[in-house]
This record gives sequence, structure tokens and C-alpha cells, in this order.
Amino acid sequence: MERIYRIILEQHLRRLNAEVTLAAWSSFAPGFSLGRSRPHGFRLVYITNGTGWVEVNGKRYDTRAGSLSLLPAGLEQSCGVAGSEPVEAYWVQFDANLGDAELLDMLKLPVCVDIGRRPDIVRLFEAMVEAFNDASITSVLRSKAALYEALACFLEKSRLNEVAIASIDHFVKLCKVLDYIDQHLADNLTLEELAKIAYLHPNYFVSLFKNLIGHPPIQYVNMRRLEKAKRLLEETDIHVSEIAAAVGMQNHYLSRLFKQHTGVSPTRYRRLYGEQKARAGNGGPAGAAPEETDSGEAAPGAGRPVPCRNPEAFAGTGGEEHERSRE
Repeated sequence: MERIYRIILEQHLRRLNAEVTLAAWSSFAPGFSLGRSRPHGFRLVYITNGTGWVEVNGKRYDTRAGSLSLLPAGLEQSCGVAGSEPVEAYWVQFDANLGDAELLDMLKLPVCVDIGRRPDIVRLFEAMVEAFNDASITSVLRSKAALYEALACFLEKSRLNEVAIASIDHFVKLCKVLDYIDQHLADNLTLEELAKIAYLHPNYFVSLFKNLIGHPPIQYVNMRRLEKAKRLLEETDIHVSEIAAAVGMQNHYLSRLFKQHTGVSPTRYRRLYGEQKARAGNGGPAGAAPEETDSGEAAPGAGRPVPCRNPEAFAGTGGEEHERSRE
């Protein structure tokens, strides 16, 4: 079940397009609490000091310094300070096509993960705060880059709830279909055949498959064929025509599809891979041509974040904010 979980999440992340709509650092006084609301955007919150709690759809989670929380859009949620010290936190609100809250709930992603006190995470949030307050034309790219990195850290710390995933009927059915596809890439796979394995009507099967996997079934089959073709080009020296047969394609069709997706022919791909592997063995940069080098430039200094002086920006309701100088 872990495989289909990873495939579904990966395909949705490939299509992720997020935009930061608000970024700030805030300090919330002891006793602060936020009434229930349903924010339109997603929120990513990193606690740097104090203890608190967040509640999503009636379930409460404890937070403390080092907690990173992803609060889904559209779900009822609230938060508050639990201890005698202020809770200090970086937070961003963002719009995304990450899939609706129902998808996140179906994937059983946690609300909070403990990543510890990490200066690199602080720098990411400070970069988002700085970019949000920057009117330059490139600020949106910098905020996206920092947001994606922070989301990656959250996902890397998320643990798969295998029991919960295994209880989802759609996952079980599609898992069988994906296994069947991988075992029969050399065969002429049809939509009707795949739908039959899932015990679903072809029309409903296509809709379900595309919604969860991110691509129509036959397009996914061709993607898996290309992945296998790449692997055979990298790991073997068999002729391209034999590789085409191994993935259920005519030679000319594999070459056309391969070039369409990679920009090079299968033969050229094999040569490039061999050159990169040789450079890596000689201590050169793997995966890059000699003339293509990293700039080595450090990310722009984030500086100190601008505190959010209005708690209503986060809370969306009343409540006093405890402030301290960040200078």
C-alpha cells in the first residue's frame, strides 16, 4: 500500500502550484485562543518558542517549539496557547491546487510533525516573510521556492499510516491495477482490461484513476513504459529495438515518445547517461554537462522578519498579541 500512497502523493506534488498570500512572525500571549474558523487558504506554522495546541475537525494536537503544522484549507480549525509563556511562531498562508482538504484527509497526512529547532527552517520562513514584503518582480519566485522547501521538510517527517491506508477501498483496488500494469508492460493493455481488475465500470475507473493518480490509465501505462525504457538504457547495452519490445511498443513509437518526453532520442539518452556516469566516477559533477555549473551563490539574506503586529491577520478574529522587539 505504501507504493500507491507514494504514487498518488508524488503525482499531486508534480502538479502543485502554490502562492504565498501572507507571511509573518507572531508572538501570542499566554491565554490566547482562536475561535473556530474555516480559512480559505492552507497554513504552514512553525513554532519556535512556547507550547500550544491546534484543533482540526474536532481533533486536538499539542504543539511546542520545533512543531511544524500544515492546516488544510476549508476545514474547521482553531488554535491557542497552552503554557505560561508566549507562543512564538512563523506562519504563512498560501493558496494551492494541492488537492482539496478531502484528498489530504484521504492520504492521512498528519497535521503536525516534530522537526526540532532548525535554523534552516527559520531561514526558509524568514525568506518567505522578506519576499512577501518585497515588491520586486522576483519575490514571488523566492517565496515559492522557500515554501516548497518547507513543505518538503514537512512531508519528509510525515509517517505513513499503513493501517488507515489499507482500509481505503479505492487504494486497494488501484494497488492491484498498478501491480498488474508493471507486470504486463510488454503486453497490449486495454482500458477495459484494467477496469475489470478493479471491478469498476470503465468510465468510473477512468475518472477515479485520473483523480488519484493524476493521469488517465493509458497515459500512466506509457509513463511506466518510458521509465522502464530509461532504466534498461541506463543498466544494459541491449538494442533499442529489444527495449521497445520489452515495454510493449514499436521501435519508432518508443523513439518518438521518448524524444517527446526527454528531448533526446533513446540512443542519445544512453550516451549522455554513460558520459555522466563516467564523469561521476572521475570526481566530476554527475548529471550535468561540463559547461553547466551551479552558480554557488547563497540565497539572499533573509534578515530579521517583520513581526505581525495585528493578531487578526492570523486569527481572523479578536485576541491580543504579545509582542517583543526583534531587533
